[in-house]
Amino acid sequence: MKQSTNHISIGILGVGVIGSALARGFATAQPECQLVLSSLDKENMIELAACFPERVRLAADNQQALDEADWIILALPPAQGETILRALHFRSDHKVINLLADKSLEQIAQWIGPTALLAHAVPLPFVAKHLGPIVIYPQSDELVRLMSPLGQVVVANTPHEVHVFQAITSFMAPFDTLLDEIVRWAGENGVEEMAAKAYTTAFFGAICQQVAQAPEGRLHELANEMTPGGINAMAKDYISRNNAFSVWIEALNPVMERLGKQTK
Repeated sequence: MKQSTNHISIGILGVGVIGSALARGFATAQPECQLVLSSLDKENMIELAACFPERVRLAADNQQALDEADWIILALPPAQGETILRALHFRSDHKVINLLADKSLEQIAQWIGPTALLAHAVPLPFVAKHLGPIVIYPQSDELVRLMSPLGQVVVANTPHEVHVFQAITSFMAPFDTLLDEIVRWAGENGVEEMAAKAYTTAFFGAICQQVAQAPEGRLHELANEMTPGGINAMAKDYISRNNAFSVWIEALNPVMERLGKQTK
């Protein structure tokens, strides 16, 4: 199936959490997109086909997904990646997006042979709702255009930068835990859970928006913009004195080490 100017065909191999999120994102953000799904998780595939019957087709196997698509997304379980990919026939005009975080592009190229494009991407579950960052490497205008409707594309300059961005994603669960603890604390102080959740998420969401819109170099100023002796200064001083900021940054070091070892 050849891609025309009015048609985008995408085969997704592996429809777990990220594969499903990408399928939902593409199906709702790319009006001319056709998806061909292949996965051991039949339940996810059937659900997606039911939600988007005009956009989603279910392949009998991985090779059929390759044969019917021009863009191929590798969202396979890392432990099974090499075995599955070596058994498939990729076309030289395929455009391949690797999501296997612990596999380098050089490894993937050895398994699938020459293709028109081979790039690495780090999407997050938020892409289902067209939110959040999507890291890509290396730079590809075609890939940027494909992914931009799903979130904010960030182009990494080196594989090391990909690892840095991947390490930051490890804060998803810790940050959710922090918000949960704040909402819990508010509840212990007499606030209903839904009200505490609404306020807390709106508050941190607004902070993130303010930081995102700040000009270069302004973030450090915002972090120190507080009334001397005020409650912001009080909370920041308490956290600093207990080395709590340092603990968060130190948590990134073993994550980076693991990511580096996995791709060597």
